[in-house]
Amino acid sequence: MKRVHIPRWFKIVSIALAILLLAILAGLIALGWYVKNQMLDSGGELSAPMAAYDIRHFDLAVEVFPADKRIEGHNTVTVAALDDLSRFEINLDDRLEVESVVADGAACTFDHRDGVIAVELPAPWVAGERHEVSIVYGGKPKIALRAPWIDGFVWSETPDHQPWVGVTGEGDGGDNWWPCKDHPSDEPDEGMEIALTVPAGLVGLSNGRLLGETDNDDGTVTSRWRVSYPINNYLVTVNIAPYVPIEERYHGVDGNLDVPLVFWSVPEYEVHARTMWPQMPDILEVLGRRFGEYPFLADKFAVAHTPYLGMEHQTLVAYGAMFTDNDFGFDELLLHEVAHEWWGNKVTVSDWADFWIHEGFATYAEALFVDDTLGEERYLDYMRRIRQRVRNRKPIVLGENLTSAQAYSGDIYMKGAWVLHTLRWLLDDEDFFEVIWRFADGDHPDACRLVSTEDLEALVSEVSGRDLGWFWERYLHRAKEPRWRVKRRSEGDRERVEIRWDDSDFELPLPVVVGGEEQRLEMPDGRASFLVERDTVIEIDPDGRILAKAKD
Repeated sequence: MKRVHIPRWFKIVSIALAILLLAILAGLIALGWYVKNQMLDSGGELSAPMAAYDIRHFDLAVEVFPADKRIEGHNTVTVAALDDLSRFEINLDDRLEVESVVADGAACTFDHRDGVIAVELPAPWVAGERHEVSIVYGGKPKIALRAPWIDGFVWSETPDHQPWVGVTGEGDGGDNWWPCKDHPSDEPDEGMEIALTVPAGLVGLSNGRLLGETDNDDGTVTSRWRVSYPINNYLVTVNIAPYVPIEERYHGVDGNLDVPLVFWSVPEYEVHARTMWPQMPDILEVLGRRFGEYPFLADKFAVAHTPYLGMEHQTLVAYGAMFTDNDFGFDELLLHEVAHEWWGNKVTVSDWADFWIHEGFATYAEALFVDDTLGEERYLDYMRRIRQRVRNRKPIVLGENLTSAQAYSGDIYMKGAWVLHTLRWLLDDEDFFEVIWRFADGDHPDACRLVSTEDLEALVSEVSGRDLGWFWERYLHRAKEPRWRVKRRSEGDRERVEIRWDDSDFELPLPVVVGGEEQRLEMPDGRASFLVERDTVIEIDPDGRILAKAKD
């Protein structure tokens, strides 16, 4: 056999390419490791010490040093013991240093590692007792890699180079900048106090109602805020910039209110904000009619211009889009984040596994705004538009005791909204909107509460009088959307049409147009059949009322 000669240059090029590919692979692995290490866990399964107490109140004070990208603070946590315990645990990112911990006035030994401050209590706590733990901490907090998806502080500048600071923590939890119990199931039942200190000349904003401001002797200003309602840890925020306020008045769903709605704008964008902000009263009124009045009237309604895209921080929504209305006449990001004041802030899931309730309901709120302002045809157009972004790659409810990152996917937004859209078809408008109103607790506008998917399922069954387990199983716990199949065969001088779902347990009625006449086709045992004249045109769901499609 003749030996094949391989040129030396070919060997050199091959080796070089192999080295390059290995370098690229190593780079991708390193990048993945770096990104993963920029994300903290939030939620999941509570440790035994954290499960043994209930948060009653936070008293948080923090000073922000924009020039140094540093914070210093202390937090006094008031808790009620649910069980006997000798060790107290609370979360704080390891990037921040804990200076001291005091429990009920006594200094404590503690260990701070793996995002947990573990405190040895001077005397064991007994179930039913009330206690206070004060933590002094500080340092350079985690910097956001890509807020609001990869969280942390955003140290930015306005166009004229003034500090412009914000922070997000939905994925990480609030413990990326302050000590808290990083789990969605525990909110401070008695609210929260926040004291925010910033350099003079800047405006410092936080959640709740402004109690007052103090000019300090060291060139700083301290603003004091009172959060009157329970608040989830990831909704606590600070916004710092040379803000200017823009105000509209809101008169309420019934016209009996007169409250300020304030947009805090960076000065260079004030003209754009003044063009956008007049739509805010209409947004609140439409959402209020569907979900109950804006739930945090005793504190405030405000939106802060941020150097990142947006976030639903309670009573201080973050907005960082481009002040541009969509084709339906409203600022989509603004409405979505404001809708979270009901879905996520007033009504909060106790397990991130049910994350879709926050995002699916807020996304569907956009469509309802279109429905109520532009009519049904445009509402259906809106639903068709977001339908294109449903991916069906994994179920939108995946087990229980999940972290935020485990539960998060794009489908909790668009598919979640389409589940509600389909549920509306199944129930009819009267029952559907009763469910939505009651789930938002519209009869009790001041009531914050924790919910689960099971709570929604139970409410739907109560209102409809039906067990819809097949509906929830298919849409929430499976990835693939339902599919129908149509067969036609001759039967005398007519045709028999047979339609079947791909699952006999799935009984969703189909919107069918037969010979130009629209009807609701019931599907008991996942099937139906009927006779038509030959060559009768049959259209299934031409308007897009259900999340399903024809089987190939």
